[in-house]
Amino acid sequence: MQTPEQQWAAQQAPRLRGMAYQAEQESERQQMTADVYGRRGRDYSDPVKADRAQREADRLRSRGKALRDTASRAETEVKPKKRGWFR
Repeated sequence: MQTPEQQWAAQQAPRLRGMAYQAEQESERQQMTADVYGRRGRDYSDPVKADRAQREADRLRSRGKALRDTASRAETEVKPKKRGWFR
């Protein structure tokens, strides 16, 4: 038996996974920005911008992981547990 909250969480899991994917994609973009602007001795070297992009990439990476974990947790709570002799 599922509570309405569990049913709602299971329905939201695919949306959470999509949000996690978008966060990971943006994290990759920020990481590329950090890599480019973090190079020393180039015309486009900007350590401040590189540090900011690296912090943003780390933040987005952790957000994506948290969203994915939340979606997985919501899906596992919905699956009924197997009873002893019904296996």
